[in-house]
Amino acid sequence: MNSTSYLLFALGDTPYGLAAEVVQEIFLLPALTSVPEVGPEVVGVLNLRGQLLPVLNLRLFLGHPTQPNSLGQAVVLVQHRGQRVGLVVDHIQNVEAIAPHSITTTLETPYIGNTEHSLTAGLAQYADSVIILLNPAALVQGAADVAPAGATPRAETEGTANRFMAQFEPVEQQVLRRRAAELAQLLATENASDQSALAIVSLAGEQFALGLETVHEFTNVSQVTPIPCCPSHIVGNMNLRGEILTLIDVRRFLNLPPAAAAPPHKAVVMRLGSLVAGVVVDDVFDVVYVNALEVAVMPTAVHSNETPYLRGVARYGDTMMSLLDLPTLLTQGELVVDQSG
Repeated sequence: MNSTSYLLFALGDTPYGLAAEVVQEIFLLPALTSVPEVGPEVVGVLNLRGQLLPVLNLRLFLGHPTQPNSLGQAVVLVQHRGQRVGLVVDHIQNVEAIAPHSITTTLETPYIGNTEHSLTAGLAQYADSVIILLNPAALVQGAADVAPAGATPRAETEGTANRFMAQFEPVEQQVLRRRAAELAQLLATENASDQSALAIVSLAGEQFALGLETVHEFTNVSQVTPIPCCPSHIVGNMNLRGEILTLIDVRRFLNLPPAAAAPPHKAVVMRLGSLVAGVVVDDVFDVVYVNALEVAVMPTAVHSNETPYLRGVARYGDTMMSLLDLPTLLTQGELVVDQSG
């Protein structure tokens, strides 16, 4: 039998998977509106394409200890048999094809894949981990049970605080509201083909945008192993779930000051065909959608002489961000990653 693709994500240190065919889209956690008539498993609702989408606190729904939400979390939009639900997850990992022989649905327990509404569809062996595969039918049914169709969002002007938004600082609330507004604007006005999804990262105090089409995942940098006799832009190797990932510092190629002596904490994992590399960054801020008409092309003189790996600039809030052409930098520029050795 053919392998099935699964979206892999994590809640804390626990890995989970969902059949990729039921995942409609993924976006960073936006502002949500609390609803008083729903169960505690529903963190809030989102106005998405003119419809109210219930968003589950997946931690609470699956019995994990409750933790405050954070800007780095993502929402996975699941659609199954005409029903939709958003799931708040801690970390999106990647999409992997898992063969049927690696999935167990029968153990010494009646709770794995026993009925249509079993939360767990099976357990899968992936690298050195056991992935808990979730049942989309149980998720959408669970959302319907704890979020009745007649429930209405609680307006913040009623004098009762939005309990979801209240856990964030004012500056974080602005980020969440901007994300929600961009989602609403994107869905209401644009032709989706004219939109580009960009990840906003920082390097040396400046903000850059990366096209998500080549971003495989974001990861925290653990132990780095130095590589002898390598150029200064090669930071070293790290173990990413059993795969050796080469970490690269692109600051010099962007005319930015060198990184501090402290080891890097975050990296953007890029997959370009057979090439896999981790580009170290100071932080990952956001994922935004930008219309092609809103991107200004870099002036020819600047682009050719000073910043050949920047393909434009666009507005991000009250500032401007540069669009970084990492595929060209990694495959055609001075920094060419050769994995043949």
